[in-house]
Amino acid sequence: MPASIDITGQKYNMLTALYKTGRQTENKQYFWLCKCDCGNTTEVRIGNIRTGRTKSCGCLNLRTGSESPAYKHGRSRTREYDLELHMMKNYGLDLKDYQKLLEAQNHKCAICGSPPPNNRKTRLSIDHCHKTGKVRGLLCDRCNRSIGLLKDDVSILKKAIEYLNKE
Repeated sequence: MPASIDITGQKYNMLTALYKTGRQTENKQYFWLCKCDCGNTTEVRIGNIRTGRTKSCGCLNLRTGSESPAYKHGRSRTREYDLELHMMKNYGLDLKDYQKLLEAQNHKCAICGSPPPNNRKTRLSIDHCHKTGKVRGLLCDRCNRSIGLLKDDVSILKKAIEYLNKE
């Protein structure tokens, strides 16, 4: 890129080029002092300005809600939305499917029958077959961890039952 390009007064996204500073990169690209639409000034490489890699002084990343450039539906970056994305990606369940499973199990663990705790984790875990990926039900943390530690193996579980029945 020639060093003689003059972009003074040109606007790129939210930045307006004011003047070329004396600073250069190792590959001879000049830095330009630019004024952002928010009122701040920042020094940016000419290559980043012209390609659109730098769009603002950094204020664009700080915007939230409907002001955010990534705003779609008002639910992004919420705990519920993240949970719904996780359930859909990993188990193919949306929030309505989860609610149906929860109601079918009377809001209790499918193994021990206990409700979800009211401490840090307030929901039941989604249990699934690791071979087929099919959702089996909703479990409390203890039951979910227990069958996971037993490797979802019925023969190991039977041996554990035999062990517990010893006098």
